[in-house]
Formats: sequence, C-alpha cells, structure tokens
Amino acid sequence: MCRNVSSYSGPIFHYSIFFDSDLSVYVKWFLSGCPMEHDGLKYYQIGELANLVNMSPRTIRYYEEIGLLNSIRRVEGGKRIYTDKDVQRLKFITRLKHLGLTLSEMNELEDIYQIHRTNKKVLPRLLELLDNHALKIDERVNQLVKLKADVLEYKKKIFQKLKVDDNLRKGVNSDERRGDYQRRPHSHR
Repeated sequence: MCRNVSSYSGPIFHYSIFFDSDLSVYVKWFLSGCPMEHDGLKYYQIGELANLVNMSPRTIRYYEEIGLLNSIRRVEGGKRIYTDKDVQRLKFITRLKHLGLTLSEMNELEDIYQIHRTNKKVLPRLLELLDNHALKIDERVNQLVKLKADVLEYKKKIFQKLKVDDNLRKGVNSDERRGDYQRRPHSHR
C-alpha cells in the first residue's frame, strides 16, 4: 500500500512522493497541462479539461453541481480529476446545448439514464425533444419572415415620405426663385 507523504504543484510541473509498505520511495512527476495517467487511464485537472472542451472551469463545476456531470473523482486535497469519459460527456452537453436543449431537458435525459442505465429509453425522449425544438424553430422562422416583410413595407413608406418631402422642398425652392410666393405678414411688429 502506497502512502503519499509530500506533494508539490508549480506552474510547470508537480510531483508526489509515495512510500510503499516495504519502505520503497516513489516519486511521480507530472508536467502541468499534460494529463496524468494511472492504470492506463488519463486524468485531467479542471483547467486542462476546460481547455480541452472550450468551457470555463466555473461552467464545468456548475454542470457537476446540477447533476449533468457526475462521475467526478477527487484526489487528496479535494482536487477534482476528470477522465476521457467526462470529456465526451461535456462535448455531448455542448452539442445538446447547441441544438437548443435546456439544462432542465438535459437533466431529464440524465434522470432517465440513471433509472434505466441504457440509452434505449433516453434516445426516444431525445428525439421527442429535438422534434419539439424543430417545430419551435419553424414557428420562429415564420415569425421572422413576417417581421422581415413588415420591415420592408415600413421602409417603403419611409422612402415614399422622404420622396414627398423632397418634392415639396423642391417645389418651395422653385417658387422662391421665381418670386411667385407671398411673404407672410410679420405679426410681431
């Protein structure tokens, strides 16, 4: 049984010193920014994971808090470590978010998976959610097409008003040049 007796984390590397039961000493060195490996599995610290999936560490912690990311392991000192499975999970969450699913809908899918432990129940519900989002998108597109028509019609009215105003101004100017206008009497005199 190994026992960790000392650790150091710096900006470039970190290490841990372990003593085995036969008093052998082991030192594990890790370069910062490189995944740690143990038993053939890669482990990432939160900053490394955040860079891999283009998310902030705060977002990753939030997904953990609300139950979307629940396979988190912790090492001594309470530091979170993540696996390639977590990388895949966060990429899936990002994809679902891009497709318009809410965090609540994603939680619903997670709950279904936790109950049945199979995607056979999750995927039909996901298809329902995606169908609903496709319908909402169609409705929104129709609203936007109508809005665009309204905008273009309003622009036409504005151009007509500008044209009328411009013609009026031109007419007044030509009357002034010809002298065919009458001066209003000044009431303040």
